[in-house]
Amino acid sequence: MKYVIDTHALIWFLEGNPRLGANAKTILSNPDSQLVIPATTLAEAVWIVQRGRTSIPFAKNLLIL
Repeated sequence: MKYVIDTHALIWFLEGNPRLGANAKTILSNPDSQLVIPATTLAEAVWIVQRGRTSIPFAKNLLIL
């Protein structure tokens, strides 16, 4: 099944944030899930990282991509 990921779900999953629901965590952790990450979600994630609003340990490396 395909799943469209929004900004909060992506950031919370990468942070390990407990606000992410159990179902979302299961889907994002499953290697068989087909994840769709819209360009807008990536742009918003970059904006959040650049402003230091996340505790993702490797977030600065993501900006290089």
